[in-house]
Amino acid sequence: MRLLFEIGMEELPARFLVQTLKEMKENLEGKLADKRIKFEEIKTFGTPRRLIVLVEGLSETQEDLDILNMGPAKQVAFGENGEISRAGLGFAKSQGVEATDLELIETPKGEYIAVRKFLKGEETKALLSDLLKELVLEINFPKSMKWGEKKLRFARPIQWFLALVDSEVVNFEIEGIKSGKASRGHRFFGSNFEINSIDEYFEKIKENNVIIDVEERKSLIKKLIEEKCQESNEKVLIDEELLKEVANLVEYPYPIVGSFNSDFLEVPQDVLIISMQVHQRYFPILDLDGKLLPKFVVIRNGIEDSDYVRKGNEKVLSARLADARFFYHEDLKKPLVENVEKLKQVVFQKDLGTIYNKIERAQKVAEYLVDEIGMNTRKDTVLRTLLLSKADLVSNMIGEKEFTKLQGFMGADYALKSGESELVAKGIEEHYYPRYQGDILPKGIEGIVTGICDRLDTLCGCFGVGIIPSGSKDPFALRRAALGIVNIILDSELNISIKSLVEKSLETLEESGVLKRPKAEVVAEVMEFFKQRALNVFTEMGYSKDIVSAVVDKSYDNLVDTLLRIKAVDEFTKMDSFNNLVSLMKRVGNISKGFEGIIINPNLLKEEIEKDLFKKSQEVSKDVEIKLAEKDYIGYLNVILSTEDIINRYFETIMVMDKDEEIKNNRLSQLNYIATIFNKIVNLTLIEEKK
Repeated sequence: MRLLFEIGMEELPARFLVQTLKEMKENLEGKLADKRIKFEEIKTFGTPRRLIVLVEGLSETQEDLDILNMGPAKQVAFGENGEISRAGLGFAKSQGVEATDLELIETPKGEYIAVRKFLKGEETKALLSDLLKELVLEINFPKSMKWGEKKLRFARPIQWFLALVDSEVVNFEIEGIKSGKASRGHRFFGSNFEINSIDEYFEKIKENNVIIDVEERKSLIKKLIEEKCQESNEKVLIDEELLKEVANLVEYPYPIVGSFNSDFLEVPQDVLIISMQVHQRYFPILDLDGKLLPKFVVIRNGIEDSDYVRKGNEKVLSARLADARFFYHEDLKKPLVENVEKLKQVVFQKDLGTIYNKIERAQKVAEYLVDEIGMNTRKDTVLRTLLLSKADLVSNMIGEKEFTKLQGFMGADYALKSGESELVAKGIEEHYYPRYQGDILPKGIEGIVTGICDRLDTLCGCFGVGIIPSGSKDPFALRRAALGIVNIILDSELNISIKSLVEKSLETLEESGVLKRPKAEVVAEVMEFFKQRALNVFTEMGYSKDIVSAVVDKSYDNLVDTLLRIKAVDEFTKMDSFNNLVSLMKRVGNISKGFEGIIINPNLLKEEIEKDLFKKSQEVSKDVEIKLAEKDYIGYLNVILSTEDIINRYFETIMVMDKDEEIKNNRLSQLNYIATIFNKIVNLTLIEEKK
């Protein structure tokens, strides 16, 4: 059997569509499984006016069910004389059977009474009415509404239900809206229609100019733009996120080319592009060199061109661009640095003060960081970048909330036009990178240092006043801030201690009197927070989780060095000798686990093998320090492995847990000492042996 279910409604917000279809599919899968109804596949389709699920290979009946309900133990269910007890009768009554229907079941714990039941599967068609009704009532949206006298909450008013199993209607009703076999085509270029089969639905919906497949609409938009809107000397800028949104705004896409006054091109093209993409959902048109042309593409919800639609969109865009040009010229009337004073009135967070206070704290950390990485020659440009980094937030362009996506970019443009150096201007723009996962990273030292110090102040400040992410709550995007710092440090190969940066940042918070929690406690929490981000970043690089965990378990303070260690261990795991190394470590570590002593008394080493191992461990200790100093981590692992033969001979000869307490403790100290040498860069016990 096949099931087709369509919910028709007023136009749904574009951002709701894909997630709602995903949740509907998952919910329906769960409901069919709960009802023991098998199916082959569930497909979903959707447009702004309809949510559709298609179930293929639906079984005609539920699966039969054999149930074995266990009761009390035999000795509880029957008395000493063998007659059934009150407990036994109570169980039989609860199961709706007579005492004679009970049987004894042998289990590992003894004999228990039980009842067997057989449930014959019902016809699927008889269950679908309630199932589909529940499916509708359980749909959740970020925002819902009620309409008229109805109590049902939904994203938009429901207009119709189409529900068909093969050629039969699945009858149900929700607040006066009855299911049937009728649907509606495109609002302007289609008609209402009825169907008698599921195949007929797919034919008629197309005839009525509705493309129900989201991916098909996206592909068609791209194809039509290429065919109708793109000249040989130009290129339409198709942003993937915008494409997804636009595809969910229409039932049939038709691209129309509009134009605007070329005078607007005096404004930075990023401003114009953002205005078109974010505010109007238009696709900008560029020349082959990437320069914006005074043209755009708007996607109409229709099947043909329209001068009326073109002119209307051109008029709206001109008003938008006029605002942008006005804001831009107003901002250029004064140098960017004059905006800094206004930041003293902008509160960042009530306990952490203003954005200006934040900049002052970040500058102190920046001075420390610049010294640590040996970039003193750029200290002035770094500090100037920090001073101006947030100045565009109070500009007309950003402050009016029209073009918030351009923060950083506008600061850089205004800085250059105010006479600031290119290094400072670039740093202002780059300090916001990365803005999202996979985004570009800052390359100039100004953007790198400013980006780290700004994020660090946010992170340490929030932890310092008790604002800590939990679950999905992260109002200050602290996870993203920590991830940004980790990625910037690794990409820039900064040999810097994260802990020292955290301590310096908390020091500035303490000096300014805003730190509300014990400093040591906050350091520990922030470092653990960084640890989780580092684990994620290294794993996403493609290294196996056990290797990353084993290395990070020892140290992650210097991320660049941590990555070198991960690479070395990863390389070593591919060698034939790797399993020998892991086995060796586990053998040494397990027997001395929990023992803390490492001081060895040579006079208590009675056997020759003990003395040989003592001598070898001292040699290895020196060799290890040399390898670690040279950052030759493969060499370090090979030095450890060189002890394999002597350690194996030691265990074959020596009984570590000697009856003499002094000898036993000395032997445990010897093994513990070796374990500390083995554990310098990686906790090998956390790595799985390779098969």
